[in-house]
Amino acid sequence: MFDHPYIFTFYSYKGGVGRSLALLNMAYALAGRGRHVLVVEMDIEAPGISGFLQRQKELAPPEAAHPKDILSLLSLAFGEVRGSWDQDTLAMKPGWDAQAAAQNLPPVSAFIRSVADDKLAPLRPRVGQLGRLDVIVADLERDYWCRLAELAIQGTPQPQLIEVSKLLHFYFRAQRFPHRPFGLEPFESPVQTPYDYVLVDSRTGITEVGGLCVGPLADRLVLFTSLNDQNVQGTLAFMKEAGIEPKPRPADQERWDDADPGAADESAKPALGPKPTLLVASPVPSGEIRYKRYRFNELRKSLGLSPAKLSYHPQMALIESIFVRDYADEYLAMEYGALADAIMAQIQDDFQHLARRSLTLWNERRAPDAVGCVLRLTPHRPEVGIPLLSQLVALFKPATDPEFFVERQLHAFMSGLQGDTKHEALNNWGAALSAQAKTKTGEAADRLFEAAGQKYAEALRIKPDT
Repeated sequence: MFDHPYIFTFYSYKGGVGRSLALLNMAYALAGRGRHVLVVEMDIEAPGISGFLQRQKELAPPEAAHPKDILSLLSLAFGEVRGSWDQDTLAMKPGWDAQAAAQNLPPVSAFIRSVADDKLAPLRPRVGQLGRLDVIVADLERDYWCRLAELAIQGTPQPQLIEVSKLLHFYFRAQRFPHRPFGLEPFESPVQTPYDYVLVDSRTGITEVGGLCVGPLADRLVLFTSLNDQNVQGTLAFMKEAGIEPKPRPADQERWDDADPGAADESAKPALGPKPTLLVASPVPSGEIRYKRYRFNELRKSLGLSPAKLSYHPQMALIESIFVRDYADEYLAMEYGALADAIMAQIQDDFQHLARRSLTLWNERRAPDAVGCVLRLTPHRPEVGIPLLSQLVALFKPATDPEFFVERQLHAFMSGLQGDTKHEALNNWGAALSAQAKTKTGEAADRLFEAAGQKYAEALRIKPDT
């Protein structure tokens, strides 16, 4: 659906509000809904995400003996900008282009660590695939603090920070990885696929790194604050510095970008603006109902709208956890899930927007795109997606290679179910491969016919009497 990822920066004026752990829970939740996620550790002076993932052994072994980390990427990005800085005019040299400079950096595969398959497996959706979850960590074991000092970010002129922010924005948007979606046969090449979400954990306070993260780098902001007055006033000061207005986005405000549902859209949680910004109160204590209501009212008056809520959980004082995976029935996991819904709605990627869009696209005779929307919503909301997929099986009539592949994906999704549905889906999958094979000649046709035979054989094993 998206040809590039959307970049969400998670920011808080002060630490201790659960921002980094919320980001991780969002990343795991989104991967469990079939989304491809890249997490970027930008809290480089207190890299909590990196420490948690490494302590808990969440990451798969690195592909290289000495993988690059976030400081490696930042060093290259700052090098591009500083190399094109005119010290006489205190401006970028003529001809500077941040998007072109981003192409000089190594691919993101040089910097990432992937979350281990067994750590994501409990989140596998009932129908569809898990998303990919990669992280650009801070490697604290390789002279980290010396390398951070050499980067000399503190005191960097604001125009340079803005250009680094732009460069990283273009860089992350351009990244692709080889992916094998459902319906792809072993003899077919992987599909070069963008991430869906880039989640950036920003440093606290009003700092150079914070400015870099919330500036042009970010498409959206997720702003965390606790309920006490110091946090609220500090958050308000940051909002003024960042140009975020302390009031809900007006209904007639121009959309921020193509994915923005608009402030008038009732399916999306109310946001600050002009850059779409979700507000989250965390951690919200239990008890003290009267004073808690008072503080919520004060926050709403100061910052402009009612925030999403993440409750305090006693276990968080003892051990950090991926609640959406390890304690899915706890109230905090459910609140994380609601926040993930709100984040998805900010780019029309939630099931409500996808269901409406699929109907619109079908009526516009854009059947492959309509099917794509339903395939996208099904891992998250199978109770909505499966009936829609069942209807599309009978209605979708492909004619081109891209359309045949969409049909194969459709049947591959349905084959993940059990009983008669699985049997029927495998037969339909085989029929789709056979139909596509008839449009080919030679080896291309032979491979597709062979794959069709394998699907028919698998269906026959399930119901030998048919």
